[in-house]
Amino acid sequence: MILFAAFLAGFSALAIEVLGVHFVAPWFGASSLVWSNQIGVILFAMALGAAIGGRVAKKHSNPALASGLVLFVSGLLLAFSAFFLPLFADWFLPDALRLDEAATLFLGGSLTSALFFFAPPVFMLAMVAPLLVELRSVERGAGRAAGEISAMGTVGSLLGVFGTTFLGIPVLGVRHSLFGIAFLLVLVGLLLWRTKPSISKFTPVLILFLFWTPDLSVSANLPPGNPVVEQVADTPYQRLRTLRFDDGTWWLQMNEGVDSFQSIHKPDSTWPGSYYDLFVLAPIYAMEGRDGSAPFQFWTLGHGAGSAMEPLLAGIGTQDWSAVGVELDPKVLELSPKSKWGSRLQLVAGDARSLLRYAPKNLDLVLLDAYSRQFEIPLHLATQEFFSEVYGHLSDGGIFVANLSSSTLEEPNQSWLHALLSGVRHSFEDIRLHRVPFSRNVVLFARKGRPLPELETLVRLLPSGVPVEVGAACLPSQVVEQVPEISPLRDYLNPLALWQASEWLGGGRP
Repeated sequence: MILFAAFLAGFSALAIEVLGVHFVAPWFGASSLVWSNQIGVILFAMALGAAIGGRVAKKHSNPALASGLVLFVSGLLLAFSAFFLPLFADWFLPDALRLDEAATLFLGGSLTSALFFFAPPVFMLAMVAPLLVELRSVERGAGRAAGEISAMGTVGSLLGVFGTTFLGIPVLGVRHSLFGIAFLLVLVGLLLWRTKPSISKFTPVLILFLFWTPDLSVSANLPPGNPVVEQVADTPYQRLRTLRFDDGTWWLQMNEGVDSFQSIHKPDSTWPGSYYDLFVLAPIYAMEGRDGSAPFQFWTLGHGAGSAMEPLLAGIGTQDWSAVGVELDPKVLELSPKSKWGSRLQLVAGDARSLLRYAPKNLDLVLLDAYSRQFEIPLHLATQEFFSEVYGHLSDGGIFVANLSSSTLEEPNQSWLHALLSGVRHSFEDIRLHRVPFSRNVVLFARKGRPLPELETLVRLLPSGVPVEVGAACLPSQVVEQVPEISPLRDYLNPLALWQASEWLGGGRP
């Protein structure tokens, strides 16, 4: 029982660290800032708990009883946190919150959650190891006891990380995983705490009851319009939620949701709106001067639920085509509306850069629309080396198109956007940026081997029925072709995460 208690304490501490971020994600997101808050606070709680636990172990006459009590209390605190944190988060965040206004609230909310809801049970768990070492050293000696307890705690921590990621989150869900851990802690604590009051015996039953309480995260941060929540799923990558509005519009949201969506579909419409509509320009750029006999081949990296497909196909027109859509999270593909393009569109789950290496070398178009945690471009998809790899998979005249969300395009100071574009320029002969009307987004178009056609030619080739916003984005005043060239982002030196976090928090370049 002593070694199992050490294992359980290690397992629970690391599981709480991982699950905690996923648990607050529907309210505060899961950005690198949120992860930093969680990891930093948990490590501090573990250090403080170990120090206090050592003092208690030296003074307490019955380490077995003390360790049982500590495990029991940690389970109670965890159950309390899993039940009351959603109530706190709902109270903390105002109604009708916009994503671009939420940075400081999300940062403060995640830090408060880590301090007051996750640090206390982890602090108690960190006290367990010194108590168990004191208990076991009577029979095994101090050195051997410390080694065995440390080893079992580390094995528990290892399984806590892998178990929650690959089993707990996708099978049980985040909330039920936390309640399950709380139940185990209380149960094992009662077995070690032999002089427990009789009323404490009912605690495991009360925790089991919490499994059937309503999950408030389902309706957290809903956007305006009174949408209906259709599906909710926890994955190792994120929290996903699908919404349906009165007019039939379908949204796929991730993590904190708010007024932002990961993918969108509108019934009986080619045009999803926002930056997606500008993707119609990509095949028009690519087909200018192209031999029209071969099928048009393209890959979408960050395929999501396929919102880019209709605008792309509107630009391709009657030309035969084939495509591969790459999406990191397989659950996104599972929740997406059923593809209506059959075998011409192949959907693949996996990392975009890794899978791109297996793409043919004669693609007409590569589209990048990959964001992790709402506003963060994955570091390895923003470097000079990655853009060089994209270049190598395009045919002559092929187009690389990317959705970029930033307000720093025309800032006098250097920004992450300038650094990213400098990496693109290192490989591509010609680039052009179109501003998305009524948005902070810009859409990048870069061409291999040939210049981009003039704007007059581009407008003349637009298909009929395009939204007026697409035409507006083609006005000379909405197009940028010259940006400052600075040191590009590299695989071995990439401050993108720091720059994007600073922009999101309103500080520009750090």
